[in-house]
Amino acid sequence: MKRVLAMLSAIVLAVSFTACANRRVTYERKTPVYLDTPKPTNGPDWTVTETPAPASPTPCETEEPTPELPFRFTGYAYCVINGSTGEVLLGENVDTRNYIASITKLLTVLTALDWLSTSENVKVKYGWLDYLKIGGGIDSFGINEGSTYNIGDLVDMALVRSFGDAAIVLGKAAEERSGRNFIDLMNEKALSFGMTNSHFDNVIGLDIGDDFYNNYSTAGDAAKLMAEALKNEKVMSSCCGKDVRLTIGNLLNNTSAFLTTKYEGASYTVIGGKTGYTKAAGSNLAVAVRSNITGTVYVVTYIHGIGMNVLGSEIHSMLEYLCAREAS
Repeated sequence: MKRVLAMLSAIVLAVSFTACANRRVTYERKTPVYLDTPKPTNGPDWTVTETPAPASPTPCETEEPTPELPFRFTGYAYCVINGSTGEVLLGENVDTRNYIASITKLLTVLTALDWLSTSENVKVKYGWLDYLKIGGGIDSFGINEGSTYNIGDLVDMALVRSFGDAAIVLGKAAEERSGRNFIDLMNEKALSFGMTNSHFDNVIGLDIGDDFYNNYSTAGDAAKLMAEALKNEKVMSSCCGKDVRLTIGNLLNNTSAFLTTKYEGASYTVIGGKTGYTKAAGSNLAVAVRSNITGTVYVVTYIHGIGMNVLGSEIHSMLEYLCAREAS
């Protein structure tokens, strides 16, 4: 009997060791609220459902990252593309629809600047900011109805500090100039550069937490948006990570720790980017960098992270891996 028990114990240990050795590396991730089958229009028959991400097995303590993924990733989705060609270089859940929070403001500004000049001024009409009077928790500069503001300043407010009232005013001003519904203009703009898996229903990036169910995108589409933003000099000057002083004298500090953090010995230089956060969306970032080795421009989008510090560290590791790969 003792001999039989000993043999059984040996078999169990062998099976456990084999399972540990063959298991692919996974990391614990925060379960996001993501969209199963978003629809491009609002409707009474559709609501967002909370669906847990697939459960991941507990990694063995001795496991190391696999050669094809030699960096830690704890978010829900990410995408890295060549900023010049659009080629997808790395990614996970690239085409899964999710909330992207204030990364939306990149599209808001790009659309508004199709109709407005940064050198002109706009008078804020009464009623434009009504939503802010009933909705709470939206970061705002404190724009006053009846007052006049420079369009360039509004762009900086929306992108440097992600102020919602500035995004609203840009949308209203462009809507008045164009004679078109601004949300329609945003969606047409998105489709024009290939964001075929996205839909927008507000200018701020609000989502299910504020009863906006149809403002969603993907890591892949958000990368296309950031690549499009690279072509606009004013947008990138606002997204470069530096503090910006408005023409009215106010100093704005950039919201992105990644854009302002200097990683010692980094193989790349940050060009610019845009942050986004809501409870449903988690921490998000779209960023463009240039390799110090070859000059290649990389665009990275990171969706539903557990925090900006973790997000920044993991994006840094992704970029170091890519720069080392191209140098080899």
